[in-house]
Amino acid sequence: MAIYDKIYFRVINFLKIALPVIGVGLIIAMFILSRDQVSKAVLPFDKNKFEHELAKQQINQLYYSGQTDAGDEIALSAQAAAESLEGQDKLEMKSVSATVKTKYGLEINATALFGEYLYSEKLLKMSGSVLISSSTGYQLSTPALLVSTDGTYIRGVGPVEGFSPMGKIQAGKIEIKRENANAPMQLWFSEKVMIDYEPKDI
Repeated sequence: MAIYDKIYFRVINFLKIALPVIGVGLIIAMFILSRDQVSKAVLPFDKNKFEHELAKQQINQLYYSGQTDAGDEIALSAQAAAESLEGQDKLEMKSVSATVKTKYGLEINATALFGEYLYSEKLLKMSGSVLISSSTGYQLSTPALLVSTDGTYIRGVGPVEGFSPMGKIQAGKIEIKRENANAPMQLWFSEKVMIDYEPKDI
């Protein structure tokens, strides 16, 4: 009986130490898993729907896709994003890309080192080595780019240069917009447009 009591008390003492340790381990594991899920969340560009996660930490692998008021498909992504520390109502991003596919078939792709999304204006500002390509054969670069996420326009900030289907092109300004609400989006170049025409071999 004495041996049984001794074993019994040893088991009880062991469990008193082991169970709290196991419990703490489970809590830590749950915290790590939940944090990883938040960091890869899909972000709707509605601050109120994601405000709690944004307040806690940086978001990694941000991704958003949807449809504009004009019926175009739009997709935005960033390697990392966080709320502005300046108290402004905006999201600051790194390694940003944006794709717009219009209902008429035109596709515009843009990439940049940095980006800012302004909630109130529904506007994405891209800057730092901005590259633009289109399904119609344009490959362009510009210092900065404004992308309206409601489908109104895409506008370069500063001069633009690159290649067009006709050859090298330079201009003081580029806009991708509609003439009216029902018209297809088109690329518009202005302010001292120069094209180095390169005829293709027949």
